[in-house]
Amino acid sequence: MGLKNQAGIPAGRTILLDTVTLIYFLERHPRYGAFAEHCLRRIESGELMGILSSLVFAELLVPLYRTGDIAAANGVISRLSSFANLSIHKLDATTSATAARLRAEHGLRTPDAIHAATALSVGADGVLTNDQQFQRLEDEGLTVWLFDDFV
Repeated sequence: MGLKNQAGIPAGRTILLDTVTLIYFLERHPRYGAFAEHCLRRIESGELMGILSSLVFAELLVPLYRTGDIAAANGVISRLSSFANLSIHKLDATTSATAARLRAEHGLRTPDAIHAATALSVGADGVLTNDQQFQRLEDEGLTVWLFDDFV
């Protein structure tokens, strides 16, 4: 895997997984796939706690539905819904309002604001992503772990 940052994400942290984490894993991305898998294994083992916004499904499943691969889409839904130490949080009015504030104050795109608001609403320590726009949120109390910092 060739980690640049050997320390990695400290054990015991609660991390929100941006959709790209799952994309890297599922598509076996040549550069980031192994690190995505490493993080998912750490969540599965309980070393880390994982958080997903339910928005992940709306983003992640589009290619599968476009190709008509309903079985694969259902498999992803089932696997993520039952993944150990990974909780999925629905978008509610409070989280939506926080997302609107984050959009207004930090200029985030709506999906990124929803992911970040979900992280804040559940008290996550940070976000695993490769989107540098999330770094705007460090003053909100979220650590941003970028794939590029590790591989």
